[in-house]
Parts: sequence; C-alpha cells; structure tokens
Amino acid sequence: MNLIRNRKGHLPHIVAVTAEPTTTRIASLALGTGDIDCVYHFALDELRTAISNIRDESQMDMLNMLIDGRRLRDISDLPFDLAV
Repeated sequence: MNLIRNRKGHLPHIVAVTAEPTTTRIASLALGTGDIDCVYHFALDELRTAISNIRDESQMDMLNMLIDGRRLRDISDLPFDLAV
C-alpha cells in the first residue's frame, strides 16, 4: 500500500471480492482506511434475503448504508466497473 500512496499519476482501482456473511466484517473491510475503492460480494442478493429473513434491523441498516454509499456492490457489477 505504501507504493500506491507514493505513486505519481493515476492510481489503480483496488477492490476486494468476498463471500463474507456478516455485515460487520464487510463494513470493516469496506469502510476501513479508505485504501479499498469498493467491495464486491458474490452473493449480495442472497445476503440481503438472509438478513431480511432473520429480521435484524442493525444488520439491515449496515448493509443498506454500505450499498447506498457505493462501498458494497454485487460481483456482477465488477466487469462493468472495470470497463469504465
């Protein structure tokens, strides 16, 4: 990461791909130090469904905050984001 911080010119996009089922761990990765541009989840729709089924409002609020803030996206968005 130090090489990237000291680099001149355009910075590369740094992303993470995860299958993590807990939103708190995803949030620590997505909101961390700001070094990661975006976190992609391979089963985001299923994660939304699972959290709504257990009716945990704090988990759902955290998930919605990450999605609305464009810090967490579905893996199907990755090719389109890389093409831009």
